[in-house]
Amino acid sequence: MGHFNFKGVSLSVWARLITLLAVTANLIASLMGYKLIPFEDEQIADFVSGALMAIVSLYTAWKNNSLTVEAQQADALMKAKKSGK
Repeated sequence: MGHFNFKGVSLSVWARLITLLAVTANLIASLMGYKLIPFEDEQIADFVSGALMAIVSLYTAWKNNSLTVEAQQADALMKAKKSGK
């Protein structure tokens, strides 16, 4: 069995592990009748909906969306150059 190398663990791995532990602790507490997260289901649903809306909006704004004739022509030219035509 290998040795743990906590110095080599990326921030994203730590974030996933901490999130997993928090969700697991919340589930266990909920099953035992305790409420660790002081929010109602509707508030959580509203937050999740808002967060997803923000993520989709940012991704859509960031992604290259060719809506004008000039942009579509530039895309066709780029695609032709990439394919070697």
